[in-house]
Amino acid sequence: MKILIVAATWMEVRLLADELEFIEEYRNNLKKYKHKNAEINILITGIGTTFTTFHLTNTLLSEKYTLIINMGIAGSFTKDIKIGQVVNVISEEFADLGIEDKDNFLTLFDSGFIASDEFPFENGIIKNSNNELNGSLFLARGITTNKSNGRESSINELFVKFNAHVESMEGAAVFYVCKWLGVSFIEIRAISNYIEPRDSSKWNIPLALENLSSSVLKILNEIKVEVA
Repeated sequence: MKILIVAATWMEVRLLADELEFIEEYRNNLKKYKHKNAEINILITGIGTTFTTFHLTNTLLSEKYTLIINMGIAGSFTKDIKIGQVVNVISEEFADLGIEDKDNFLTLFDSGFIASDEFPFENGIIKNSNNELNGSLFLARGITTNKSNGRESSINELFVKFNAHVESMEGAAVFYVCKWLGVSFIEIRAISNYIEPRDSSKWNIPLALENLSSSVLKILNEIKVEVA
């Protein structure tokens, strides 16, 4: 079994990597590890959808994987999810890709540039039904933006329009690439902060990183058969 861990930054995978057996470095952003009988590759893409799309696609065109695990920290729109809690993101939307008019933001689906059910979208959403590996985690709806939102006006607009649980800067890119290339994937995120007017004193990144690593390691330990 060969698994690819995808993260935006080394910070988000460092604790997990410490639990794995290092084998070799393919290139400066792709390293090979071993865990039990599985080969684990770790890909660091950089922050945002552009870097994630390029580096993930480039890797998948040259290497075959049984499963992609996108792991990282995220912000939560709802306080029903606790700081430090780990979630399984089962749907993603590109939340800042579109057109602004005088009063509204229109997605490419709203404006008619893309049909809402054009592959790999379903009503403008990319969905993932591959949840059997981590059934104990909260199933979250995600949105992806190329900025970390911290203004009250933009936060309110996002919440009303998309009704998502969590926000990241890479998730939808991973969903999009994996759907097109036919690779099984999951997105595991730990909540480091609530999405509210920016106040980093209320964040807990160390707790999120610790819980994220533990959850992904648990998934790796529980995988017994190859995912179709």
